[in-house]
This record gives sequence, C-alpha cells and structure tokens, in this order.
Amino acid sequence: MNEIEILNFMKVISLEAGNILLNGFRSKEIMISYKSRTNLVTNIDKESENFLYNRIREKYPDHTIIAEEGSEQRTENDYIWYVDPLDATNNYAHGIPYFSVSIGVFSRAAKRVVAGVVFDPFHQELFSACRGNGAFLNDEQIHTSGTTDLGISLLATGFPYNKADMNRNNHREFIAFLPRAQGIRRIGSASLDLSYVACGRIDGYWEPMLYAWDMAAGSLIVEEAGGTVTKYNGDPFDPEYPEILATNGTIHAQMIDILSTIA
Repeated sequence: MNEIEILNFMKVISLEAGNILLNGFRSKEIMISYKSRTNLVTNIDKESENFLYNRIREKYPDHTIIAEEGSEQRTENDYIWYVDPLDATNNYAHGIPYFSVSIGVFSRAAKRVVAGVVFDPFHQELFSACRGNGAFLNDEQIHTSGTTDLGISLLATGFPYNKADMNRNNHREFIAFLPRAQGIRRIGSASLDLSYVACGRIDGYWEPMLYAWDMAAGSLIVEEAGGTVTKYNGDPFDPEYPEILATNGTIHAQMIDILSTIA
C-alpha cells in the first residue's frame, strides 16, 4: 500500500478533527469527567475519536485501529493506527491553548512507524512525516536543532498521572537534568513535545509511562527531521514500550548518560 496515500488521508482527517477541538475549546458545551483525580476526559475527546475512528474504518476496513478513549478494531493486517483524538486534555479542559490531534501508523512488516501527523489546531500547525520522505510543518521541511552541548539545551518532559509513585513519576530524572540543562519545559502534550524537537524549538525530550498513541506519530516526525529516538538506555524505540527519549541526535548520548545513573 502507498504510505504517502495513507499520510495524505491522515492530514485530511486530522484537520477535520482539529476543527472539532476548536469548536469545543473554551465553550460552554465542554463536559468534563474523571478517569482519576489527575486524568480527565471530555465529551470533545469522544466526539473527535468517534469521527476519526469511523473515517479510518470506512477508508481502511481491514486495518487495526487503537484509540485512546477505547475505540478499537483488531485485525491481522500489516497496519496499526494509533489515534489520540485530543492530546493534552488537561490543558484543553483548563482553556490552555496547547493540545493536538495525533495519529501514527505502524507497520508490522517493517516493525516501525511509517506515517504520522500531529495537528495543533489552535496555532494551525500541522506536523507530518512519512518514512524515508522527511518531516514537515505546514508543508515546509523541518530539521532538528544543531545544539551539541546539553548545558545550553532546552529540554522538555512530562509527568505520569500516578504522581505518588516516587520511583516512576519522573521526579528523579527531572532533578538529574535540571542543573545540567539550560531549561526544562512542561508543555503537557507528548505529541507537541516531539514535534517541537523535530522543528528545533526543543533540543531533547524524555518521558515515562506513555502510550503508543502519545508517541507513535511524533517519534517518526523526529526521526525524519534528523533526530534520534530510543528507549532511555539507547535501545531501539518501541511505541508499545512506555518510555521515550527523543533528541536532535547530537545530545542523545549525553542524555542517555544521565538517565543511566538513575537506578
């Protein structure tokens, strides 16, 4: 199957889903419910997911689809769609304008993500990539930064919902990086963090306890922009493994060295 064709379809539906998000943003129609004290979901998440799931299933009825809010179709086809209909729901629910639609397609045969889009509707920024064809922001090719020194690097990270678990809540990693980097940002959207690494706004990003729909699209966009994406120890990235280290490539070894000191 032509993966460029898949990517073009992903762009179309991500823009349409982005309009759903914009129409609900800061509106009186938002209804918030709680998966847990720290993990929110809104009716707009579900509206966006229903739209995306139905459009993908209509276009590619034999593909596997796995979406954050539970919509799922499992098949034996080569392609797996990982769909986050609203990444950064907490931002969205509080009226903070950093959120996105994230869609990544994984090939079982290639054992890699082969197409991905991240759309930020508020800022009208569409990040996209197809394996072997580069990464783009609104159809302009993008590249990671050229920063080589961790000490003058701007990093990003996020924190899992289970903040009480001190061994897994990213506290130790954050403390280790804080004095060694220029600064650390917490945007609240894994897909946007990765996209910002891809276009050079951020030099490096790490985060634990993520899901495939958080990482799949953005990981490919970083790689196609010239960056490096792995597990914390440098092993190959796996979207089903709950951690990611993504950098411009030139500070990757420095970040692995720091992460390796944390037992």
